[in-house]
Amino acid sequence: MIIDKLMLHNVGTFAGRQEIDLTPPSEKKPIVLIGGLNGAGKTTLLEAIHLVLYGSLAQLSNRRSGGYENYLRGLIHKGVPHTEGAAIELTFRAYQEGVEREFWIRRSWRSTGASIREILLVSVDGRHDSALTSTWAEHVDTFLPRGIADLFIFDGEQIEALADLERSREVLASALSALLGLDLVDRLSTDLAVLRRRHRSQDVPAELRAAIDERQRRVTALRQEEENASQVLARLRVDVERAEKQLHDVTEQYRSAGGELLDQRDTAEARVVQLRNDLSALEEEIRQELSLSTPLLLVNDLLTSVVDQAGREATARRNRIVLSLVEERDADILQQLKTAKASASLVKSVERYMLQDRQTRQQSLTVPEIVGDVDPAAVAFLASTVLPAAKEKLRSLIDRWESLRSDLDQAERLLVAMPDPESLAPLRQQREDASAELIRTQAALANAEERLNQLRQERARADAEYETALDSAARANLAADDSRRLVDHIDRVRGTLDQLRVAATRRHLGRISTLIEEALGRLLRKDKLITAVHIDPETHAVELTGQDGQPLPTKHLSAGERQLLAVALLWGLARASGQPLPVVIDTPLGRLDGSHREHLIERYFPYASHQVVLLSTDTEIDEDAYARISNFIGRSYRLVFDPATHATHVEPGYFWK
Repeated sequence: MIIDKLMLHNVGTFAGRQEIDLTPPSEKKPIVLIGGLNGAGKTTLLEAIHLVLYGSLAQLSNRRSGGYENYLRGLIHKGVPHTEGAAIELTFRAYQEGVEREFWIRRSWRSTGASIREILLVSVDGRHDSALTSTWAEHVDTFLPRGIADLFIFDGEQIEALADLERSREVLASALSALLGLDLVDRLSTDLAVLRRRHRSQDVPAELRAAIDERQRRVTALRQEEENASQVLARLRVDVERAEKQLHDVTEQYRSAGGELLDQRDTAEARVVQLRNDLSALEEEIRQELSLSTPLLLVNDLLTSVVDQAGREATARRNRIVLSLVEERDADILQQLKTAKASASLVKSVERYMLQDRQTRQQSLTVPEIVGDVDPAAVAFLASTVLPAAKEKLRSLIDRWESLRSDLDQAERLLVAMPDPESLAPLRQQREDASAELIRTQAALANAEERLNQLRQERARADAEYETALDSAARANLAADDSRRLVDHIDRVRGTLDQLRVAATRRHLGRISTLIEEALGRLLRKDKLITAVHIDPETHAVELTGQDGQPLPTKHLSAGERQLLAVALLWGLARASGQPLPVVIDTPLGRLDGSHREHLIERYFPYASHQVVLLSTDTEIDEDAYARISNFIGRSYRLVFDPATHATHVEPGYFWK
């Protein structure tokens, strides 16, 4: 079975027609991920699948208040008239007599005043099937039997219920009965008990009849109180959800108005003070640098000219000294050449060279005396080494100053942008009030749950007393042999049925336990904390064996390990059903720690079924978890709730896609 499409029209928070394509694009990408914040409508999608398939038989008692019609009336979107109504459509494919067929189901309802009118339509391969529509309540069990639906379509609360192994007995008993077909045995045993009670209540003396009637009235009264307490509990659960949504909305308003910035005001003010101090210290360092040789960078070209001028003046001074000596030397040289009777051309050439040399040196004497005795080498070192280093240091200081100035401007703008604490005082008060209201409703819910448990215990005791009174009356007044034989035979048949139930359960529990152990092994992988799982065929208690071969009490398991065990139970039972059905999970990771979340994300979700629909918040499947399973995600959607219209619409892509 593959669910292809789910459509909601004016259901819960979903306004108008919202359609979601749930078909996995390939076998390697079985996961369809649907993200949404609390109150966006994830649980509504889970309930919609139950409702469209099973109608009034859907196991939605925890969400009802006052019966099925009131539940449907409450599901109609608040923004539309009840007379317009709501509808759910589900398209899925399943094999029927070896042929794959496409089924389309539409369940719609609207208010007609005091009552609700519900319409069911079923089509097969695009053609309406009136016969199938009229018998759909029986026919749906051929695709997804109602008794095992919770093994494939469940939420985090069911995982928590199974994680408490004391509470899990009832869940296991129900699941095993559905898997093994023992629900028929249970109904037969119940019918026999009713027949036995009816027969035992006949021909009872007046005094015993009075005692029986009094106990019966007490049982009836307690049942009524229990039902009323259940309705109160359902209303309180709705109140808790409403208070959670109110707190979420007020918190979002507070955040949108700048509440988070206001909460960071002290940090922002401290940063502004620190940046100002750093900027002041840096400016002092710049002033110190400017008090040294750095100002000479303004006359760098002039220093180059000074170096050149000092060189020319030094050359002129040398030539002046040389000229005072050269003339006498040149005359002596010429005289020596003549005395040596050198050729006239040689004497003439030497005389011409000497004259040119003296003229060249004479020209350098025209350089004006400006810089005097300045050392050219010192000036050159200043211009080529000292000033470039000073320039580089000053540039670094200025860059740091500009960076600090920019950071300070940004920090000051952020501080100025922060709202006035007085302006957010009403929103802060609303948030505190919403938080207090949530705490109050949660406390009331806890009290209601405790009250309901007390009433159930009292009703159980009253039932036992009623049964005891009936037994006493039956034993005292069963005079007729036929009546006595009938009661005896009923007791024997019920005993035989009990033995049949235990025997059938024991026969299949080995395979089921093996499947649960395999699922647990895949979830825990190398962890050998639990080496065997045994389910008692009579009490349905789960018994664990540790790595030392000894019984492992569940109290020695952490909360996360118990929840992984609960998932293994669901997984193993689902595999034991032998039916290839999709898995739909709502808020699967709400109370798991990091390591156990990784186990479910990497070892369960990609392999739970050929089609896995995950309904998650951004804190459950966060960015890291999304990256871990992204290779297995075929489709992803996001439920976006608009506070202005109080409506949810579906957008493609997850929070980070």
